Amino acid sequence: MKVLLATDCSAPAMAAAKFLGKLRFKVPIQLTLITALGDPYGASPESTQHWFPELLRQERARAESHQSDVASLLSDRCESIDKICRPGHPVKVVLAEAEDLDCDLIVIGAHGHSFLGRLLIGSVSDSVATHAKCSVLVVRPPDDEAKDAGDDDAKPDKILIGYDSSNASLQATEEIMALDWDPTTEVELISVAPVYDYLLGNGLSTAAIANEEEIFNEMKKGGQAMESRLAETLPNVKSIVVHDQRIGDAIADVARTNGSDLVVVGDSGHSLLDDFLLGSTTKYVLRHADSSVWISRRHRAATKQESGSAATDTTA
Repeated sequence: MKVLLATDCSAPAMAAAKFLGKLRFKVPIQLTLITALGDPYGASPESTQHWFPELLRQERARAESHQSDVASLLSDRCESIDKICRPGHPVKVVLAEAEDLDCDLIVIGAHGHSFLGRLLIGSVSDSVATHAKCSVLVVRPPDDEAKDAGDDDAKPDKILIGYDSSNASLQATEEIMALDWDPTTEVELISVAPVYDYLLGNGLSTAAIANEEEIFNEMKKGGQAMESRLAETLPNVKSIVVHDQRIGDAIADVARTNGSDLVVVGDSGHSLLDDFLLGSTTKYVLRHADSSVWISRRHRAATKQESGSAATDTTA
């Protein structure tokens, strides 16, 4: 499995590395550490041409020292660790490298704990999570009070998975469950059934009410089926269905109430427009959840593999 850990030598970046170290993958990990050194030439070449080479040298030295610390931290978890320091805009550098390496997962730290901080989440992590073609784990480290209480070393043991029986949510669940979790890990599957806006008169008919109930029951049935599957290895699993017009809001609220360490959502977008919007659900959860967020795009890889196999069969 190819994992790209993007680091800017900050405390949130180190927290992301520690979080990655707590995850137990069942397959060998080929890890690449990447640090973008910036590229002020592109913005103002004349004003930077004299001092930028020396700044670049200093930043490279700092990045290499930081990457060595991260490599030492994760050495026993990885089959191999490569280190890359490259000038350029962080988002472009990370996305380009992830595509060149055909990565399965990008791990990146998030900045900000306040409402505004979560809303903005930092342009780099937000842009990487939005535009990456592979799965992305955005790690939000515990706040200062949690660190003082010693929670900085705690493993993620409360997982909330957005599940609606779609292929995206199914593959997201499979991706997370491919890791080796402790049997005591608490897993909750949340399905959000739609609510018609009766005040606007678009849900007053008997047929609409029946359809709403049917969807609720189907989601409940699908969640319980997945719960039964996961219970074979993780006994502390349960599924819930809630009524809400705002799916992302409902997921973030439940995660906050339950104190979830990790929220998992599947990104079902495929088109350029889907990538721009990132689906209101996925982006809302990314920006508003208090915890780390795993955006799964495993279903895209599965679809790509199926398409490749079909093409091979056709030409054979």
